[in-house]
Amino acid sequence: MEVECIHMNTLKYIEIYRNFIIEFETSIKKEYNISDSIYNYINILFERKGNLRKYEYIFHGAGCRIMSKGIICEYDFLDYDGNTKYQFSVWKLKTFIESFYDENIDQPALKESLDNVAINNKLKKLVIEGRIFDIYLT
Repeated sequence: MEVECIHMNTLKYIEIYRNFIIEFETSIKKEYNISDSIYNYINILFERKGNLRKYEYIFHGAGCRIMSKGIICEYDFLDYDGNTKYQFSVWKLKTFIESFYDENIDQPALKESLDNVAINNKLKKLVIEGRIFDIYLT
């Protein structure tokens, strides 16, 4: 995939990635009748590792790995700034895109595109004590 194509699709990729996570969370909420954050009920209503409908999942630390029909989605769920819900690295988004679309993505080009989206204030990067990390918040 060419760099220009990645730039055009980056926001779409992020939206599809986020929607995949939300769909997974919604499945857990419906299954266990949860009205607030599912993360408050890990190891209480459901195990850290399990299967639910079309999903296989593993919660680890502040992250989760979801697998469904060959699609792999890794994300973190700590709220660093009070406004964002999910965090991801270039590698996590790359893995998702490649498994979702069954195509290869150039990781440096994807990082460049994500950084450009962040520069244009359509995506935030994780900042802790003034240090900027290559972790993106959505």
